[in-house]
Amino acid sequence: LQGLEVRLSIEGPAIATVLDLHHSGNDLLEIELSDDGRRCLVPFVEAIVPEVNLAEGWLLLTPPKGLLD
Repeated sequence: LQGLEVRLSIEGPAIATVLDLHHSGNDLLEIELSDDGRRCLVPFVEAIVPEVNLAEGWLLLTPPKGLLD
């Protein structure tokens, strides 16, 4: 998953890049936001990451309010 683009819509631009996947009880994606370089941990669960497209190099993120703040 490292290096995948993170998108908020299938046709939308990348808003971040996946840096790592942490296994700590719950799997967490570490992403780096494109606009300011901040790093965030995102739960790697279907409700928040409903689609991963390895062939095209992106994943879809549907973050709850405040997750990326």
